[in-house]
Amino acid sequence: MQSFRTEIENPVVEKDIIELERKIHLFKDGKLDEDKFRSLRLARGVYGQRQSGVQMIRIKLPYGKTKLNQLLRIADVADEYSTGKLHITTRQDIQIHYVSLDRTPQLWADLEKDDVTLREACGNTVRNITASALAGVDKNEPFDVSPYAHAMFEFFLRNPISQEMGRKVKIAFSSDEEDSAYTFIHDIGFIAKTRIVNGEEQRGFKVVIAGGLGAQPYLAQSVYDFLPEDAIIPYSEALVRVFDKHGERARRNKARLKYLVKKIGVEEFQRLVELERKALKHQTFHIDPDTYEESKRPQPLTETVNVDVDAEAYDKWFKSNVIAQKQEGYYAVNVRLLTGDFTTTQARALAKIVERLASDEIRFTIGQGFVIKFVPEANLKVLYSELDGLGFAVPGADSTHDVTACPGTDTCNLGIANSTGVAGALEDVLKQDYPDYIYNKNLKIKISGCMNSCGQHSMAAIGFHCN
Repeated sequence: MQSFRTEIENPVVEKDIIELERKIHLFKDGKLDEDKFRSLRLARGVYGQRQSGVQMIRIKLPYGKTKLNQLLRIADVADEYSTGKLHITTRQDIQIHYVSLDRTPQLWADLEKDDVTLREACGNTVRNITASALAGVDKNEPFDVSPYAHAMFEFFLRNPISQEMGRKVKIAFSSDEEDSAYTFIHDIGFIAKTRIVNGEEQRGFKVVIAGGLGAQPYLAQSVYDFLPEDAIIPYSEALVRVFDKHGERARRNKARLKYLVKKIGVEEFQRLVELERKALKHQTFHIDPDTYEESKRPQPLTETVNVDVDAEAYDKWFKSNVIAQKQEGYYAVNVRLLTGDFTTTQARALAKIVERLASDEIRFTIGQGFVIKFVPEANLKVLYSELDGLGFAVPGADSTHDVTACPGTDTCNLGIANSTGVAGALEDVLKQDYPDYIYNKNLKIKISGCMNSCGQHSMAAIGFHCN
């Protein structure tokens, strides 16, 4: 794969991809044990699927943030190597399916041209860092958690301490106490808070640990009411090191952090973490939010635009999908997708629409939709009209009508139920018999195709799974 030497500017990434290709050849020649190869490919986003001979590829998008050029790159890759279909996960990733194992190194190389990675999207690693989709524009947030989520992503990416753990570690950042990122189901959760110290405002986070779903759900436990911002990465590093040393390895079904904390108790676990922290090279880790790249803010449309929209339909969409931002005059639009699926054709058209009428990015959500930010009020009707043309203006985003579902038996090796089919049938019933529930943001329906909870069924008001 000599082409990588000219295609990829980062030698670390180049080496990573060449290593994947080399290990694929060794595996196919019978010179690499299947278990060892599985561990390597999973840590590089290459996951087996239900259909024999093809792979599911998980594209890692930290806290769901995707620049428009990255979206276009993902669309090109999905057309070239897959079926032209994209799936949004409940961890703000993108998955594509039916990819040949032999082509995964070149696929990865193509993605890296726009700084998109597969690294540690799967496997016993620190998985994709998730965060509130409205971070940065939420009126209720004390500050934007995006720079902190991004710093955490960069710190753990390829970090040697988190490559071969007994099991995965999941981390989330919530903008405020409403906990829209569901920190309570994560191994480590950070909720933004501020306090006054010597007359000055200090940023920090409430910290919860050892949450999880699966066959035995656990609610995360609070360990700090306020941890200063420069302590969150040292604390996370120490926690991962303790988990790596003391976590279960022989029994996979008991290898998550929640079981370790249950076994030794949260007080003892915190004692071990504090001891580990004292041995770290860096006792603090400064994160400068001023260096974080902010979203583009477009100007309102000034030309005369004649938009003929159905007034009733627009009103439903505006009331259920549009959120006023903390930035005066701008709105965020929450877009709902059935089971998180859309096509590369839709993705390319979306990129053009968003570039003209809104920001230079979108954010995929844990509800399997996406958020468009910084839409001037004058652009809303035009945006609605163009989204409607793509099938993206369905009202009821993040409501009872917006059913979450994992891929189930469509593509997943572990799936034992057709969760996507059930989701579609339920949404039809809700639309016909309970139309006003497009405004209900409290009663959620989630479906998992097995007990492993990829559809997050155990945290829904109404949850379905098969076992």
